[in-house]
Amino acid sequence: MDYFGRDQLKELFQIDTAPAVSIYMETHRTGAEVAAQPLRLRAAIEEARGLLGDANDGAGDVLAPLEALISDQDFWRHQADGLALFASRGFGRLYRLPVRLPDLVVVGPTFHTRPLIEFLQAPERFWVLLVAQKEVRMWEGTVSDLAPVDLTTVPKTLQEALGTEVVPGRLNLHSPRGTGSAPIFHGHGAGKDDTKQELEKFFRAVDAGVREYLADEIGPVILAAVDYYHPIYRHVSKLENLADEGIVGNIAGWDEGRIHASAWPIARKSVERKLEKAIDLWESSFGRGKTESDLTVAARLAVAGRIRLLLTEKGRAVWGRIDRRTGDVEVVAEGGPDPYGDTVDLFDELAEITIQYGGRALELPGEKMPSDTGLAVVLR
Repeated sequence: MDYFGRDQLKELFQIDTAPAVSIYMETHRTGAEVAAQPLRLRAAIEEARGLLGDANDGAGDVLAPLEALISDQDFWRHQADGLALFASRGFGRLYRLPVRLPDLVVVGPTFHTRPLIEFLQAPERFWVLLVAQKEVRMWEGTVSDLAPVDLTTVPKTLQEALGTEVVPGRLNLHSPRGTGSAPIFHGHGAGKDDTKQELEKFFRAVDAGVREYLADEIGPVILAAVDYYHPIYRHVSKLENLADEGIVGNIAGWDEGRIHASAWPIARKSVERKLEKAIDLWESSFGRGKTESDLTVAARLAVAGRIRLLLTEKGRAVWGRIDRRTGDVEVVAEGGPDPYGDTVDLFDELAEITIQYGGRALELPGEKMPSDTGLAVVLR
């Protein structure tokens, strides 16, 4: 699996060398479908070639790196649940992601990033953070899956975090049986307060590294630790998206299926609260005249940096053109694929612009949308 975050998204935003080819595929790690994946990529590339047209002399150069992947057996042996490919003149990126992506080919003046914006902004995305004295690990989760991430910015043990500050034998702790019991602290030459201070230093170092790693991610972080770590970690944590509930116990020996089964019910509650908060924000702002649902007006507000929250309807596309300086839009078609190969998904463009100006973009199911136009905007 490849990491995809805000920095990677912003890199795609910055590429404006047309033509820009975006290919999304659902992929499989095992099963009969695996053998068909190179053929599906070949078909997607041919679809992109057709959209590029015979008049585009640089089509071969743009598509050549993608075609090389068709016969790359090692590449196909290491897949996740979704594959995103991007190519333009002199630029190419691929991301294997732990989420099902719709099969989609788009050719346009810029990359089509809406599925990735949905992936980044989706409240269904969450993290599980295991914190123990001798091990710190984290997994990224979705509705259906869980995968480990590389925590290069986070100390892996208490000893690594505190170095020579740790007194050997001091942190031999355990909790007695029984819900709500206070932890028993065993140590030599140091009191309970000293032990707690060392744990606080350790947890602050872990928390700072996790915040740096996740940056602007909005999904919940679920703490997994023995019971007496939870109140101490929560006391020092500055993670705004630390879930209210956590997993109590040492999960170091659990497989990913068991971890996911314990974490997803907690993440789902956070998902529901986040969606409710977004809709509540729209409703409260509506009464104060701080909302908009007209596409042409919303586009002008977006380029002026006025959008605080953009809600768009999942699966709905409006194709057209936008002037990113003025926000003027031309609507060409609604629904289906790009009709001409030179238009953009206007909802995708508005989401990109909103994020670039520091706003948030969320996709909601149609039945939860507060408007019937496919978008709803809360203004700053």
